[in-house]
Amino acid sequence: MTSTWLSFLTRGGVLMIPIALCSVIGLALILDRFYTYRKLGLGGFSLGDGVRRALQRGDLAGARDLLDGDQSAGGTVLREAMARLEAGPEGIGASFAMAAGELIRKMEVSLRGLATVAALSPLLGLLGTVIGMIRAFMEIERHGANVSPALLAGGIWEALLTTAAGLTVAIPCLMFHNLFQGRIERVEGELGRMSMELEDVVRS
Repeated sequence: MTSTWLSFLTRGGVLMIPIALCSVIGLALILDRFYTYRKLGLGGFSLGDGVRRALQRGDLAGARDLLDGDQSAGGTVLREAMARLEAGPEGIGASFAMAAGELIRKMEVSLRGLATVAALSPLLGLLGTVIGMIRAFMEIERHGANVSPALLAGGIWEALLTTAAGLTVAIPCLMFHNLFQGRIERVEGELGRMSMELEDVVRS
């Protein structure tokens, strides 16, 4: 099986090398996003009854104490926003927006690279196919009327290998890019709702 894949890589031409490199980079970026999202602990996008009651009483120290043990993304954002709350309730919106923006930036890291791999891989494959087809037709011209169907078919399928390889890399990269982008959009919605909830509680 391994020898078959190596044969495909060899017969696909030199452009199979950057396509294979794109597959390695794409896989690394996907695994990095899964690890990062798990490490961020995406969840906890609500104040919680204890924190809500402490804020309603004006007990900022008590609210921060309740958040100290919260390792979720929502708890981290809220804790960073609470650190600036001494400036007054009017500053809570801006401080929360800064903390939320930092979380979104961490989630967006590597997504542009993944999108680049998804876009570049099929283009490399198409380029390889075009080059391979040019070579195949040059062989046909060289052999003239003596060209065999086997020679023609062999040249064409070798040329199409790079397109197949490029699409094989691009499809999962695009799928995971959209999956991660959707996750970011859901987190942005949760953060927006949490921000409004926090402002209502602080100003009540």
